[in-house]
Amino acid sequence: MSKKISLAAVLMASLLAGCGGGGNESGPDEEIQLSSSSIEVEGPPGSCAVGYYGKVHIFGGQPPYTVNNSVPAGVLLSTDRVADSGGSFDVTFLGQCLKGAPVTVEDDMGRLATVELTNSMGQ
Repeated sequence: MSKKISLAAVLMASLLAGCGGGGNESGPDEEIQLSSSSIEVEGPPGSCAVGYYGKVHIFGGQPPYTVNNSVPAGVLLSTDRVADSGGSFDVTFLGQCLKGAPVTVEDDMGRLATVELTNSMGQ
């Protein structure tokens, strides 16, 4: 009889393990996904762009997320912390020319994702 109980317990545990758990509906919990891998803009002739140019949504991973701006003199981000998967931050260029400047997003487990920002001088 004890064999049946332990077999039933093993069967129940395996059924419960297959029910889901882990992850979230907004993306896999083992990696961070960003809605954009890059944002590229071009300013008017002779200068680089100034103004709001996009929103980046964050999915997956383990919230909360820390958003690290590598070029604060060239880009303003709306926040440096995003609380939930599916949340976002806005990108506003400040007129400094940039090529592939990284903004790094780190989840609570230390996993990273990057969006590269380019602000080219208009021709």
